[in-house]
Amino acid sequence: MTRQKKLFVIGFVLFLLLVIGMTIDMARRTTAPWNKKKTIDRVLPITPDSTRK
Repeated sequence: MTRQKKLFVIGFVLFLLLVIGMTIDMARRTTAPWNKKKTIDRVLPITPDSTRK
């Protein structure tokens, strides 16, 4: 392989690892649509006493 090909392959692998890392990070921080209802209940528990003031 020539020097230019080696640099291209190394750059491509680094870019690919960066994109994979960002994808994993976004997936960890994002709530799935089917779990959103559960998180609202956890954050704001609705009890009969909490609505009366």
